Amino acid sequence: MVLLVLLGVIPSLIIFIVDVAVHRLFALREALAVDSGQPGGVQGFILYTASGLVLCLASTAVCHAFSTDAEGSGIPQMKAIMSGFYDKLKPALSLWALLAKCVGLVLAIGGGLPIGWEGPNVHIACIIAHHLSRLPFFRSLRRDRALRMQIMACACAVGLASSFGTPIGGVLYALETTASFYLVPTFWKSLLSTVAGALVYDMLYKTPLVEAFENTSFGGGDYTRTQLLAFALLGVLCGLVGAAFVKCVHWVYIMRKLRAFGAQRYVIVGLVATFAAMVQYPLRLFRLDPRTAINQFFSAEPLLSLSTWDVVALLGVKFPLIVVSIGLPLPAGVFIPCFLLGSAFGRLYGEVLKFFFGAAIVPGGYAVVGAAAFTAGVTRALSCAVVIFEVTGQLKHMVPTVVAVLLAVIVGNACTRSLYDTLIIMKQLPFMAHMRRDRHPRQTVADVMSLAVVSLPVRASAEQVRAVLARYPAFDSVPVVSDADGQLLLGAVRRRSLLATLAVAADAAGAAAPYALRVDEDSDGGDHDGGSSGSEHVPDVGGAGAPLNGHAEPAGGAAAGAPSPGSYELVDMRSPI
Repeated sequence: MVLLVLLGVIPSLIIFIVDVAVHRLFALREALAVDSGQPGGVQGFILYTASGLVLCLASTAVCHAFSTDAEGSGIPQMKAIMSGFYDKLKPALSLWALLAKCVGLVLAIGGGLPIGWEGPNVHIACIIAHHLSRLPFFRSLRRDRALRMQIMACACAVGLASSFGTPIGGVLYALETTASFYLVPTFWKSLLSTVAGALVYDMLYKTPLVEAFENTSFGGGDYTRTQLLAFALLGVLCGLVGAAFVKCVHWVYIMRKLRAFGAQRYVIVGLVATFAAMVQYPLRLFRLDPRTAINQFFSAEPLLSLSTWDVVALLGVKFPLIVVSIGLPLPAGVFIPCFLLGSAFGRLYGEVLKFFFGAAIVPGGYAVVGAAAFTAGVTRALSCAVVIFEVTGQLKHMVPTVVAVLLAVIVGNACTRSLYDTLIIMKQLPFMAHMRRDRHPRQTVADVMSLAVVSLPVRASAEQVRAVLARYPAFDSVPVVSDADGQLLLGAVRRRSLLATLAVAADAAGAAAPYALRVDEDSDGGDHDGGSSGSEHVPDVGGAGAPLNGHAEPAGGAAAGAPSPGSYELVDMRSPI
């Protein structure tokens, strides 16, 4: 329980520090270029644009220098880790990745890019969980693979809960977006961690240091059952727009791969940062903290500082800018931008209904439902409804919100994959996807597997072992088969065991004689952070035929022995995206 509480408190403190730093950068840029909310002429424009450009370039430079695993949301990597590829994606959990994630996120958001922080916060929490579990006091927990995955599941929940102060929504959202399978005992552990993080959030965000979400307060006559159809239609529209958002992200990625507008990281980041600064500088509307704008959209009162045309302009500018920004090589989340777009779309939808049907319509209620539905249409997480309940602090729109979110997810799934699944494929992360039989009823294993698998026979000569290790230096394990002809998979042996045994056998006579590769098929692997695992040991080689103990890998691990680094990716690429 000590680990769970620490896992809730430490990431929350780091996330708050990052948030304060972002606000300080915002204030500094405003002070340099803007006077009392009004642009300061040509000099102010140059200062504002140059500062945004420098900060965004510094953000991608930090990721490039310290850890490219810090780029992007972080949730796709955590989803791949939770699907069983913990060891393969361990560089994404390094302290260098934590440094790059925190610093890069501050610089990117402070530089004016319309990106979120909840995905990076999930990544930050997972890195902290990984290193907390390596402390001597908690190391016994780490050796149990099931407990290790439960700790990572708790960290994923803490990342979101610490972003919004939503303990229940954080647990459910993490379950939907990162978990391939879920152990029931993980639920109370995740809830304990998220409650600890939410308490820290509640204490820190009551201060005037940063902007926080405000609770909504709708009157008694703002929602009637006859409006349920209008809310349902809003959910369908948000599902369609969310699917279009995912499609646009994928198209931008394809154009980058085709070098359509500059694939070099500093060129593309510089272009987007310059455009963002040029658009944001003339109008304060585009420079607003997203939480400030969302609070205005959620308000039951008429818009004060914003007009209906401002909302239209915000959607027209922010939508393409967010689509491009979340794919840049720097830390970037998508939840808050989706909340902003969804609340703006819902508010506009409500204003149109109010124009036609009168004061019975309260546009703020439609903004609340639109934020949850659009975010669900992008992420395909039904828990967005629970998050919005906790953020707004009331359940008055529970039925229309749940209906709209459910329809948005159904419509979105009919059109595209979720954004996180799309990013996994775009980044070529290892992931065991669910293969739908109704979509490809005649699909077999041969359709998705690699036929040219590198392997070693159970009795391999030292020359064979050396040849495989030299030809495939990136492999951390090699599949072992029964014989050269039968190709019956017995397991896998780790690279370090092969190297250690070859070194010991170098002085032995008859080094070219065959060596028996004996694998422990029931081994779980234990702790692989350093040294040999619990099932590995270097044998005392005394001559020919000395056994070589290796570590058994699951079938997914055996697939890593294919000729190309991406051959382990078992993803149904033929379904539409």
